[in-house]
Amino acid sequence: MSSVSSTRDLASTPAPIAACRVCGAHTGEVLLEFAHVPVNCSELHHSSTDAIGAATAPLCLVLCPTCGYVCNQAFDPDVLTYDAAYENALDFSPSFREYLGALAVDLTARHDLHGRTIIEVGCGQGSFLEALCAGNRNRGFGFDPSFRADLDMPDSVQIFTELFDPATATRRADLYCARHVLEHIPEPLDFLRNLRPAVAEGDATLYVEVPAGEAVFGGDAGFDLVYPHVSYFSAPALVGLLGRAGYVVDRVDHRFGGQYLSVEARAASTPAPPVPAADIAAFAHEARGAAARLERVLDEARARIDAAGVRGRQTALWGAGAKAVTFMALLDRRVDAVVDINPRKLGSFMPGSGVVIDAPVSLATRRPEFVFVLNPMYRDEIAAMLVADGVDAEVVVV
Repeated sequence: MSSVSSTRDLASTPAPIAACRVCGAHTGEVLLEFAHVPVNCSELHHSSTDAIGAATAPLCLVLCPTCGYVCNQAFDPDVLTYDAAYENALDFSPSFREYLGALAVDLTARHDLHGRTIIEVGCGQGSFLEALCAGNRNRGFGFDPSFRADLDMPDSVQIFTELFDPATATRRADLYCARHVLEHIPEPLDFLRNLRPAVAEGDATLYVEVPAGEAVFGGDAGFDLVYPHVSYFSAPALVGLLGRAGYVVDRVDHRFGGQYLSVEARAASTPAPPVPAADIAAFAHEARGAAARLERVLDEARARIDAAGVRGRQTALWGAGAKAVTFMALLDRRVDAVVDINPRKLGSFMPGSGVVIDAPVSLATRRPEFVFVLNPMYRDEIAAMLVADGVDAEVVVV
């Protein structure tokens, strides 16, 4: 049984909140509230018992209608640990590798990244930093406590297994990257303000990429609701945040099928213009329907699982990442198998549900009727892999 309270009957209700982390307003609306979600959704567990007993905490997602920012009001940074047990690599997917490669080429061309210095905050296992440096005479420095020391990096890349502190950093760069980091930082405004002097000193570019709030609360990334994300940024919220931190935003993009939001910014010499109120209102209107949309998707998935069971058939979930942990927690059903192409995850167990993670080839013997996929960007490559393994199953994007 799920340990997460149902999304049924949740409406956007006014709620007093602590000062908004973006604009400082003190009024908000509760969009979604769950009593218990796994705290570390990307942690590898070596037994089902440990995985089922993984730490949980509440999730209370509150919209600030003043600026379009959504935060987990119940977030407690002291319960989270980022270390080598945190496994969130996505670049085993050909589609994702293609995306990262194209992004590196795009940034290199537009910002003349040749013979430059690059700092990446939260670099993971260094694959993007390596792509930025390869063949360009760049020097890359990455910071991430989850970096695995047994991985070999080229001489052009150096990675530190520590958090990046912009207030004390002495090394300067031509490009600062923070991909899927800002949503994890408890005080994003302070972080960006502390980084600004370094960006200004070198007339550098800041590239920030986060999960797009528009996709999480109104699009096809509805299961990207995880405890490590204290923040959810819509485009107006992220632009407004950078403006308050002393930057001018040169470019805003929705990337990876609209699921990612990116901005490129420089240190500003004059105050940023206000974000159009209509843009904020449009996002707020869409976000208020998130609970109802999420419950409809869950109901459809439950119906498929139940119907397959009646017919004596199995169901499977492809992908054991953060979205999958949330999906399994909210589903209040058990799929028969979870598979992943990341070899580092195989044989470990999913936080919360305790389901073992198998290799995709295992589905050839299970012959599931449905294979659930939580990200439409991966649908075609997964369908092709299933065909190659002789698995005749319907691929269902949820």
